Amino acid sequence: MTLPDDAASNIRTRNDQPLVDQRGQQPVAGHDEGPVVLLRIEQIKSADSPRLTGLDEEHVRVIADTEEVLPPITVHRDTLKVIDGMHRLRAAVVRGDTSIRAQLFDGSDDEAFIFAVKANNAHGLPLTTADRRAAVSRVLQVHPEWSDRAIASIAGVSAHTVGKVRCSTVDSSQLNGRVGRDGRIRPLSTAEGRRKAGELMAARPQASLREIAREVGLSLGTVTDVRRRVQRGEDPTIPTKPSAVKSQRAAVANKLPAASAPDLVLFWNQLSKDPSLHLTQFGRNLLILLRAHSLDEEVAESVPGHCAEKVAILARQCSLAWQSVAERLERRGELDAE
Repeated sequence: MTLPDDAASNIRTRNDQPLVDQRGQQPVAGHDEGPVVLLRIEQIKSADSPRLTGLDEEHVRVIADTEEVLPPITVHRDTLKVIDGMHRLRAAVVRGDTSIRAQLFDGSDDEAFIFAVKANNAHGLPLTTADRRAAVSRVLQVHPEWSDRAIASIAGVSAHTVGKVRCSTVDSSQLNGRVGRDGRIRPLSTAEGRRKAGELMAARPQASLREIAREVGLSLGTVTDVRRRVQRGEDPTIPTKPSAVKSQRAAVANKLPAASAPDLVLFWNQLSKDPSLHLTQFGRNLLILLRAHSLDEEVAESVPGHCAEKVAILARQCSLAWQSVAERLERRGELDAE
């Protein structure tokens, strides 16, 4: 979030963990667990919820019937409005409870809404597609300088979806750059940064790509492309066209059956609503693992260089393990169909 340092330092959760990074430019990944307080239900006010259609009464009944201790809800300290946990609050009322466990949140109304969107995407009943698009629109109105990927990670949509909403709702003509998920500001046009990167490579051939990337404000992948173009004697300011690797990925995607990429989010949402999964420890762990379907190329760029080889080996092994699981599940499906 583009806040001055003194303001950013005052936006904290109950356990004094800042909700923005040290540069005050982007929301952190989540809300660390802090002290839990007991609030009287009659004190608590309804949420400024990202859910357009309100509560799902069937989900409320499922929660009310469970014997597990429910996680504390999150409540805005100043207003006592629910930020995360309206279904749990309603379930407590159905049970006849008069109080509920809660964690207190410090921050503005806009920050509370952003936290609510992230929290609803991380657990509980997932937001609908319409909810997510509406959340994207609202976040863009408050933070048009945030990158498509940064907002996508908050709302649980693709960067492409954020881009489409941005084009229809936000005037970005006055913006010179955008804030990414790592908190760094990157220019909307990379031509100038590419030119500077090329000059730095010529002037300081011993400098690492990461050092140059930090200095010119470009991603490591972009600086790597600049180096390749310089080595081939080409203009570094012109981005290389999509690589053969991406073309291969597209070819693989085209061979997928009816359950193609756009349906993966839908499938995950449906599974996450299944009580046999989200109300059991095994099921919750499985759902967390299955969220990996949303990984993208930025993951590889964000891994520290000294960890790259080990992460690559583990990632490849994970893919093989999942392939084995998929084959066994497919065989089970075939047997059940007979």
